[in-house]
Amino acid sequence: MSPPQNRVGHTTMLVVPIAIISRGAAFLIPVFVAIWFGVGPNTDAWFWALAFPTFAVVLSGSAVATTVTPALAALRRDAHWSMGKVIGSLMMWTGIFALVAGVLICLAAPNILKNYTRFEPETQGLAATLLWELLPFMVVTAMAAVLRSACEVMGFFKRVAVSPLLRAVVVIGFSWLLLRPAGIHALPWGLVAGEVVAAMWWGAWLVSNGIDIEPNLDREPTVKQVGKDIIPILGGEVLVAANLVVDKGFASTLSEGSVTILEFADRARIIPTTLMNSTLAMVAFASWSNLVADGKLAQARENMDQSMRWTMALAAPMLAGMYIGRFVLIGMVFEHGAFDHADTVMTGTVLGAYIPGLLATLLGLLAIRAHIVERNFQIIFTLGAASVMVNFTLNNLLIGPFGLVGLAVSTSFNNTLITLISVLCLVHLLPVGMLKRWAGPLAIAFASVVLAGALELGVGAPQTIGDAQLWLSAIPCFALFGLGLGLIMTERPR
Repeated sequence: MSPPQNRVGHTTMLVVPIAIISRGAAFLIPVFVAIWFGVGPNTDAWFWALAFPTFAVVLSGSAVATTVTPALAALRRDAHWSMGKVIGSLMMWTGIFALVAGVLICLAAPNILKNYTRFEPETQGLAATLLWELLPFMVVTAMAAVLRSACEVMGFFKRVAVSPLLRAVVVIGFSWLLLRPAGIHALPWGLVAGEVVAAMWWGAWLVSNGIDIEPNLDREPTVKQVGKDIIPILGGEVLVAANLVVDKGFASTLSEGSVTILEFADRARIIPTTLMNSTLAMVAFASWSNLVADGKLAQARENMDQSMRWTMALAAPMLAGMYIGRFVLIGMVFEHGAFDHADTVMTGTVLGAYIPGLLATLLGLLAIRAHIVERNFQIIFTLGAASVMVNFTLNNLLIGPFGLVGLAVSTSFNNTLITLISVLCLVHLLPVGMLKRWAGPLAIAFASVVLAGALELGVGAPQTIGDAQLWLSAIPCFALFGLGLGLIMTERPR
């Protein structure tokens, strides 16, 4: 089965409803953590420990998956019969790498906790223990990333889009069963169970379509090529993903609960990015890879340009609405059980500093994948190094006067700067007439920023779901979204 190669927009629209439901279910995981444990030293320990597996997840989703996808696309065309063996080898090697990296992180954790956090000794010990319990999650996640990439190359986009729903049901259910006997220790084992089920789901679809996965440590030519390509990509992604750990480290030097507040704001912030990764980014990257494998580079570049313009036109109004309703969003999602209104106010404030950088983050997801398809690996490493340096410097400058808000502002500025450079490095590869094609999406983005800024400065952000201002502000947001959708509908599908 071959994935659609020239109808990225059409395929994405088919996947969007599934992804919204699945990602909505997946978002319930931190919601239940808030209900069960609220904000305190236990959740500080949990989210500090989770930063490192999240680091591994980012690497798996970015470095491993984005390197494997073009290689498997070429293999699908030239040697489909060998895909099972290559997938098995890639899984084993990524699993070994994740295990070694995870053990080193776990061994270093006690020293990091003692010297670079303000946690109490009990919280330090709990964080170190939770990190060891998350080690299997790191390994399974890395191995599963290969299976997911193979499913995307084969065009199983709907099956991939529904997998977060399956994972979320297992994670929440398994954690709930262990909650009474294990307490906070139920959370890592729930994540492990969910990732195992997701891997089995992807593997089952590959096997049912004639790909017999053979675990092995052979170094096939494709495996060697992936190993060679992943070095600069991994270096760049490690540096970018390190920002997650750096931010948690800075937050751990603030008052009790700061790591947890930052995490909950971050979980709300990544709603658009996870939806993007499950829809347009997934479909576009697999389609670009297949187009390049089939010798259609020009068409792939047209798709790159179109995907980024579509993202700007549709995401900007949605993010404006998210900014306007940020306190309502946090209150509706998290303010239950042990999570109180004061936590909502602080989390919403931090989220408000994150949102201005989200449009750049979404464009950056596509831009980095475009550079990988173009094999511009050096740019990825260079931007990764620049990203971590800028983020660390800004964190140092802003955490003193602004606290958690300063960390969020640092992230927004950093993402915007790095994405701008990344996109500018692609301009010479995209079809001519870029300014004319981008005029509409840029105008929509500008109008969205003006709308959100004017409402914030004029009447302030709504606080409750019943606030008339919330519903009135939704009208211009939907109007801008409709205008963006109109621009897309007038284009020829690709």
